[in-house]
Amino acid sequence: MTAGNKSKRELWLFVLKLVFFTVIFGLLWFYYVQELYPYLLKPVVFPFFKWVGVKKWRLSILLDHFTNIIPYVALVCSSPGFFKNWKKSIMTLIGGLLILMAGHIALSWIDYHYWSKYDTTKPFFRRIFHFYLINDALPLGLWLMFYPRLLPQLFSFLRFGKRVPYNS
Repeated sequence: MTAGNKSKRELWLFVLKLVFFTVIFGLLWFYYVQELYPYLLKPVVFPFFKWVGVKKWRLSILLDHFTNIIPYVALVCSSPGFFKNWKKSIMTLIGGLLILMAGHIALSWIDYHYWSKYDTTKPFFRRIFHFYLINDALPLGLWLMFYPRLLPQLFSFLRFGKRVPYNS
């Protein structure tokens, strides 16, 4: 088997695992975890909100943006070497989830700040859109930060030259 074929096989295996884990974690999130997640954040959120002056947590809007946990966990679990390097995988999951949770709290604060100034008018959406976009794209950025050599490994068949080995 050539290196290109092996790389394509690894990519397809990664994609299949990614779809599988996304479906599984998505079902778990939407049926169980989504309702519990605000209670998990509550011990940190309300003291922080009191400190920064947030009077209302707009969960009905924000909860949909907290689902960025699903692609992050699915990406990490789909990564080659997940079980082989289980210590790194666990630390990557915990570290990334803590960063995402901090991002959710920050997004809640920013959302309240603009909502209290502009209500749900056009200026509100113009200002908040960028923060929602960053929040929603954060899982991919975190995954690339924690697995910088993985992308060239999975897509090495698209490049000319030597394949980059993945040793985490």
